[in-house]
Amino acid sequence: MSHGAPPRVGFLVYDLKPFTADYLARIARRFPGRLRAYPILDGPVPEGLPYTYRPSRLAGRFFSVRRAGATPEGFLSSINWGGAWACARENDVVILSGIQGGSAMAVTLFARLLGRSVISVNQTLPPAWEARRRWWIRLLKGWVLRQCRVHLTQTPITRATLSQVYGIPEERMVDAPFEAGATAFGHYLSGITRSRESLRQEFGWSPDECVFLFVGTLLRFKGVLTLLDAVADLAQRTDRFRVICIGEKAAQPDEPAIDDYRRLASERGIAGRIGFPGSRPLAELAAAYLAADALLLPTQKDCFPKVLVEAALAGLPLVTTSACGAAGALVADMETGCVIPPDDPVALTRAMTTLLDPALRQRLGERARATCLAFCDPDKETEGFLTAIQRAAT
Repeated sequence: MSHGAPPRVGFLVYDLKPFTADYLARIARRFPGRLRAYPILDGPVPEGLPYTYRPSRLAGRFFSVRRAGATPEGFLSSINWGGAWACARENDVVILSGIQGGSAMAVTLFARLLGRSVISVNQTLPPAWEARRRWWIRLLKGWVLRQCRVHLTQTPITRATLSQVYGIPEERMVDAPFEAGATAFGHYLSGITRSRESLRQEFGWSPDECVFLFVGTLLRFKGVLTLLDAVADLAQRTDRFRVICIGEKAAQPDEPAIDDYRRLASERGIAGRIGFPGSRPLAELAAAYLAADALLLPTQKDCFPKVLVEAALAGLPLVTTSACGAAGALVADMETGCVIPPDDPVALTRAMTTLLDPALRQRLGERARATCLAFCDPDKETEGFLTAIQRAAT
């Protein structure tokens, strides 16, 4: 890099799906230097990007690791060696966009050998839950983090986790609040002009029942089995509700298929209370949020899921667990929703029962939307990235 010239910046990303492509575009439009993306996986790429990218032909291979007493884990086992080498060789600053897996380790090693600066982008579990991850995961992740010159923290909990679990000094952290695709998804919501009543009629939902949504890939660690138990419990007390689980089967071959969940619901006698329609286009998903009454995410581990942001923008109260990095921030107990322990169907049933109250749902949903709009600020996120790049380049 010549004296005074802006650095060349490379982003290691999983793919260039719309959410990732959009936030990189915001940064590229304000960054005076050359920005390039290095997707690990092959996939569709939007047209008209204000930055270049290195195409990938790598297909993802996934596997899960579960053990009682430890945080469940899902891994991308594929490593893009060529993309990692190119990202380190072609840039002055390398940014790990929320990645601490094999490809991130490879690019970090190459970057250090070539004298490049590395920035980590972090959304984490709460400290107590991050500390329960397997020792070798924390060891490898800690190695990557220690090689980074600057650490972008995207959620309030992240600072505490990096400091307490990984020993990262506060002075090496830069805040960049997670925008989480809120701007793009807001356009889908604002494009729906039909009334809530008409939307519910289209979905076949009764006006006097409470409709709970679950949105996300149907991984076990997302709490789908806990949700089935809670629905079975609540169905013994009332028929004023239903649960709709929108999402596709996980890529991991050992995860249940949608038909497996439907079978389990039928065996529990709750097939009429919980549905699994599969994944849905974003426009239809936005309509479902606007027509529903609350969002449920009884996850065993999550950092800052975009589905919580999407539901909050639609004015829904949020239910998640203390193992979620959004707990206490976007999801504040009895302020914007309910925070419950993971793997606790009784607590989930209690939260769902509480949210059968329409007035309470409205109050919590309004606060959730206001909290989300204040936090998910695209300008603040972009400013954080630009500040981190400047620090790493000097």
